[in-house]
Parts: sequence; C-alpha cells; structure tokens
Amino acid sequence: MCIKDVKMKKRYNFTLDEDLMDWFKSHAKKNRTKCSAVLNQYLYKLYLEYNKKPKNVITSVPTEFN
Repeated sequence: MCIKDVKMKKRYNFTLDEDLMDWFKSHAKKNRTKCSAVLNQYLYKLYLEYNKKPKNVITSVPTEFN
C-alpha cells in the first residue's frame, strides 16, 4: 500500500512554538491554502525522500586482492 493511496484523514494534536504557529498560519493564508494542506504536502515529500528505492542497482561480487 502506498501512502498516497490513503485518503482518510485523522485529527492530531501536538505542541508548537507560538511564534512558529503564527508564522505558519500567515504563510498558509498568503498562499491561499490551509496549514494542514501545507503540512501534508511537506510530510509526503519527506516520506518519499526517505523511502526512495534505487532503480537499476548493479550489484557486484566482492573480490579478493592478493
């Protein structure tokens, strides 16, 4: 299952610095979006970055040098 296939959303509560949250709300408003949309997008990109699997990997057999 790919994380992108999951459509259900659930509310979470966590603590943030007040100044950071004020900036975050302002940033979302300036970009005409919602904080949750910005956070979802960022976390999804982060998820993809950490779950990348290399394609066309060439494996080699260790050789001994005498």
